[in-house]
Amino acid sequence: MNALRRVRDAFTPIVLVLGAATFLYLLWSFDPRKVWDQISGFGWGFAAVLPFQICDHTLNAFGWRLAFPPESSGGARFADLVRVRVAGDGVNYLTPSANVAGEFVRPGMLPGPLSMEVKTTSVLVAKVTQTVAQVFFILSGLGYLLHAHLFQFPGREATLGAFGVGGIFFGIVLGVSLLLMEPPAWFARRFPQAVESSAPVRALLKSYLRRHPLRLLGSIAFFMMGYAWGAAEIWLICRFLGLRLSAETALSIEFLSNLVDALAFWVPAKLGTQEGGKVAIFAGMGLSAATGFTVGLIRHVREVCWAGLGLGLYAAHKRRSRQPAAA
Repeated sequence: MNALRRVRDAFTPIVLVLGAATFLYLLWSFDPRKVWDQISGFGWGFAAVLPFQICDHTLNAFGWRLAFPPESSGGARFADLVRVRVAGDGVNYLTPSANVAGEFVRPGMLPGPLSMEVKTTSVLVAKVTQTVAQVFFILSGLGYLLHAHLFQFPGREATLGAFGVGGIFFGIVLGVSLLLMEPPAWFARRFPQAVESSAPVRALLKSYLRRHPLRLLGSIAFFMMGYAWGAAEIWLICRFLGLRLSAETALSIEFLSNLVDALAFWVPAKLGTQEGGKVAIFAGMGLSAATGFTVGLIRHVREVCWAGLGLGLYAAHKRRSRQPAAA
């Protein structure tokens, strides 16, 4: 674990420098003054785009609710699920943790009478169903794009995308399989406390997967709708920028945006990947690459604002939890 932490600590600054360099290079390529003119022209569009994300969080909260077994789903208020989703996503976005740090804070932030084992299991199930939903969303989008010939995939990009999505899907299957299996004897001897403490969560996870397949599919469906909602945001941003997109084109852009996000999940705050991805996607679809950069920048501003709100909610929770201990 310490070795992995040292690798992460050494790797993170390199990733941040490369991301910042990519962003600055693209900004210089498209002329900072022209980009600023487009951002200034967007104006009141931010008032429409910023609250737009609440629909995505609401859909994701429905997906999380279905990750609870029926007998436990009433133990958490829906408003709390939305609030904790926002907080966890903010921690995921702003920390170099490959989008997993936020999952550790969700169970502790969720109030209510449910046991910590039930809360932890629900977070684990929701993470699995959300990842499966993203993989299915990307694969269905890539199939549609290849069939409709809306995007020209060079051989190298197609191979990289296929390996990336396949690797993510394989990781899901492997991770769930390891959780459901009994730990091997050597692991139990070496880490007895980990095996003992995870036993209730593994038992609840097995019970959920075996007894509630329809809830599992429903959770995947809601997370897929959350990913699809991003296409509406793309359409709205482009409309404010004076570019009229069809629903088909907006959805295609979102398919490819999720592919970029899935391949670059280890980059904190999507630094450089958000704008660079949009430039490549817009150019590949025959649209203005400069507009793609601006769309990526506007979406980045929205993401940072919501991530800041989420981090603020988490900080407020930590402050409240420390007060009784101090008293």
